[in-house]
Amino acid sequence: MNPNPSELFEAFDFSRISLSLIVIIVSLIIAKAAKIFSSRMSKAFPDYRLRIEQSITVVNFVLIIGSVALAIFLLFRSKEAAIAIGGSIGLAFAIGAKDVAASLLSGFIIMFDRSFRVGDRVKFGDIYGDVLSIGVRSTRIRTLDDSIVTVPNSQFMNMPVTSANAGALDMQVEVEIFIAPDNDFMLVKKLVREAAISSRCIYLEKPIVVLLKDQVAENMFFTRVLLKAYVLDVTYEKRFESEVIERLHLAFNEHNIRWPNQ
Repeated sequence: MNPNPSELFEAFDFSRISLSLIVIIVSLIIAKAAKIFSSRMSKAFPDYRLRIEQSITVVNFVLIIGSVALAIFLLFRSKEAAIAIGGSIGLAFAIGAKDVAASLLSGFIIMFDRSFRVGDRVKFGDIYGDVLSIGVRSTRIRTLDDSIVTVPNSQFMNMPVTSANAGALDMQVEVEIFIAPDNDFMLVKKLVREAAISSRCIYLEKPIVVLLKDQVAENMFFTRVLLKAYVLDVTYEKRFESEVIERLHLAFNEHNIRWPNQ
């Protein structure tokens, strides 16, 4: 069916415009109230912060899509006209605004496939940061330098996305340093573990691993020390790295652990 303008005009019941507007306005108010509620609940129960934010995101997503669909449906005089003309309009929209349609479809896939969620720390191309919201058309990510990046949902279908915590509150952090290869490695591993454990950001219920690997670069032979540990919250990543590096510099100087250039 290819409706012409006169058929569209006859199929619509313009007396219901106010009712459709009320539906949309009420849904927006509810979505805003739910966002405020989730923010307060996250502060009151920080251990469940990500679950609360993720749940509210799904609720708002379904609420907005459902309210817009209901508002449009109310404008038609009959169910048959709504299905027939709505399908034709939807097909024309998908063809004429394929980028927007692709973003809408991608939003559904992201939301329910759960490849990443609100609160996840993700890496997407050159973007690295926390997912603030997953909307109908786009996803907002706050980078570590506090910039807000808005990415159309359709782009996530063409490039891989790495999630550091996959919906959990804690995440693994890697800290690497380089030392001379003739140091006491048992002492080095002990000092690295102590530096990690002494941090207030450490999540001790998960393992702490220290790995060593000899490397050669620019005609210099050295050993890479890699610490793999978990922090209590994704927001502690850089703070944990800084604390560990600071403690290791002090400890290595105290125990005469040599750096590669020494």
